[in-house]
Parts: sequence; C-alpha cells; structure tokens
Amino acid sequence: MGPDRRRNSRSAVDGDGSNGVVRSALPVVLRDISAGGLRFGIPVALEPGGVYPLTALMKGLSLATPVRITRCRPGEAAMGPTDGASAWEAGAEFLWRDESDAAVVRRWLEKRLPASS
Repeated sequence: MGPDRRRNSRSAVDGDGSNGVVRSALPVVLRDISAGGLRFGIPVALEPGGVYPLTALMKGLSLATPVRITRCRPGEAAMGPTDGASAWEAGAEFLWRDESDAAVVRRWLEKRLPASS
C-alpha cells in the first residue's frame, strides 16, 4: 500500500457510538473523520458526486452540513451476514456553509489527535 495521500489527519470514531443520517433518513455508522471529510457505513449505495445533507452525532460534536460523496463501495457487511447497516462504505467531503463550522470540527479534532512532532 502506498503513502497516505490525505491532506488531513483522520480520527477514528468507529465503535464509540457515533452515528448519523444522510439524505434526512438513511442511517449511517461513522468510521472516521478529518477536517475535510468523513468515512461511514451505510445500508445503500450513494452516487459519487452526489450532494446530500448529513446530520451526525459524535462524542462532543454534532454536525449538520452538506457533504459530497467522493466514493462508495461494498462494505464489510456485503461480505457476510450482518445487520446490513454497513452494506456499503462511503467517503464524503464536507461542503461547509460557514467557516466557523469547519473551525469547530478542527478544534474538536485537535483534542482527539496526537500533536504533530
């Protein structure tokens, strides 16, 4: 596997009770988040390039912002029997309406991520 091409460090949120909804009704299970976007499990495929409203709750942070789907592929649930919550895995970039919303996420991440050397 090659070097990580991401511009922003990611913070795992999988398993800490983080969840949300996209398209106002589809439940998502959040996997990780960065200042630029997030990765989540979802029961149905979403079209890459599509823009959808996202509402998400994480420990100490709540989000309500549009996101653009950057990728969507079969998730772990597609490989075997599960509850179907993660039949697909999607990546999305935040489309901030207000820079102050982005700043809130950056501050939240600074508290979770180890300091860079």
